[in-house]
Amino acid sequence: MRKNIVQIPFKKFWDRSFAVSCFPPTWYIFQRLGGAVAFVAYKSRLSPNIITVLGGIIGSYAIWQFSTLPLGMVETIHLSMIFSFVYILDCTDGQLARATGKTSKSGKWFDIGVDFYLIILFPVGISIFIKNLHIGTNIDWMVIGLILGRSMVLIVSSLKRSDGKDHQPSSLFLKKIIQSILDTPVFYIWMCCSRINPEWLIISTMIFGGLYIFESIYLSRTFFK
Repeated sequence: MRKNIVQIPFKKFWDRSFAVSCFPPTWYIFQRLGGAVAFVAYKSRLSPNIITVLGGIIGSYAIWQFSTLPLGMVETIHLSMIFSFVYILDCTDGQLARATGKTSKSGKWFDIGVDFYLIILFPVGISIFIKNLHIGTNIDWMVIGLILGRSMVLIVSSLKRSDGKDHQPSSLFLKKIIQSILDTPVFYIWMCCSRINPEWLIISTMIFGGLYIFESIYLSRTFFK
C-alpha cells in the first residue's frame, strides 16, 4: 500500500490535483502552498488529523498574539504571516487526506470542529485586544455578529459540500471581487492590518460580521455563480 502512495510526485500536489474548488485567493495562492506542505507531510508520513491539530494549536497561538502584542507594523507583518500559515494548514489536511486515501466522515467533522473553535476564538481575541486598550467602545455585539456570520457560512458550506457542491469562482468580475474579499485568508490579513488602528479594527469587525451573515443567507440558496 505504501509503495503506491510513495509514487505520488510533488507536481500533483503543486498543481492542486487534490484540492477542492474555492474562491480566487485560496485557489491561486493558498491551495497551491497547502499542496506543497501536504507533500512534505505525506513524505513525513503524517496523518491529516495531525495537520488539523497543528493548525488548531498554531491558530490558538496566533489569536493569543493578536490579543496581546503591541500596535506596530512589525507586529502586523508577524501576525499576517502566522495567520496565513494557519490557513495554509487548513488547506493542507484535506489535500493530504485525498492524496493518501484517508478521507473519512470523522476526519471531515474533526476538521470542521477545529474551524468552529478558531471561528469563535478569533473574535474573542479581537474583543480582548480592544478592551485592553481601554478606549471605551463596547464591541461585544459586533463580536457576536462576527461569530454568528462566520459560523453560519461554515455550516452552510459544509452542508453544500456534503451534497456534492463546492465554492465555484464566478465568471463575473464584480462577484469575483466580492468572493475574494470574503475569502478567509483575505479576512485574516485584513483584520491583522486593521489592528494598527483600533477604530479600523472595530469598523472591520462590524462590516465583516454583516457581510458574512449576508453571505450565509445567500449560500443557503445557492453558491456564487
